[in-house]
Amino acid sequence: MRKILALWATVRSTSTVFENMMRQRGDFLAFHEPFGLSYYNSPERRNTNRYPDIELNPEYNYQTTWQRLKQQADSQPVFIKDMAYFMFHLADREFLSIFENTFIVRHPAKMLPSLYDKWPDFTLEETGYAQLYKLFEMAKEFSGKTPVVIESDDLVQKPEATVKAYCDAVGIPFIKEALEWEPKFRPELTNWDGGTWVTNAMFSTGFKEQNTDNYVAVEDNEHLQNAYEFCLPYYEKLFENRIRIA
Repeated sequence: MRKILALWATVRSTSTVFENMMRQRGDFLAFHEPFGLSYYNSPERRNTNRYPDIELNPEYNYQTTWQRLKQQADSQPVFIKDMAYFMFHLADREFLSIFENTFIVRHPAKMLPSLYDKWPDFTLEETGYAQLYKLFEMAKEFSGKTPVVIESDDLVQKPEATVKAYCDAVGIPFIKEALEWEPKFRPELTNWDGGTWVTNAMFSTGFKEQNTDNYVAVEDNEHLQNAYEFCLPYYEKLFENRIRIA
């Protein structure tokens, strides 16, 4: 089985726009947050407070999801974008060995207000920074090499250079034409709240800065301040290992 190319992320990190680019390439079968459905929507779900009344589907169980991904990868290149906290409890050597583990990170001063706009009651676990960093360290230990890390600001400010550096690092061709796409409704992205989480990503045309004027600033909210202090050290450690974009 060829390795599955995985982009592990936190929420609100430009990762879905990156996923759009991977779909636009046309040479990967892309999956949108498959383990998120396990985490929230399966009989094995790890969080029972979020979406408490949702109908649980055994097709989303962790082992079923994992096996389905491996089966797909037997016949074609597979890419997944997912949150580290959705699957961190599975992250042993066997699990991580089926993936080419790559990472995207965004400064918590930008990520947290965006998360707060959707889930003002978010938990520290749902910020995902701690799990993302620990997953990075595990992947580094198991593979004996530093995993690829890209930074959200690089992606939106220097998309061509950043995507090219990512492609070079993971050994896939860079396809410049995949940096732009048509805005459209994408049902494959509507796992959460009917797609309201990814409206901007669905109707994007490429990597661009988003308007954040309506977000609560970290310094104006105690919950955001506490989360920022928790997340920042993990972000900084990942940021040190990012691909440097000239």
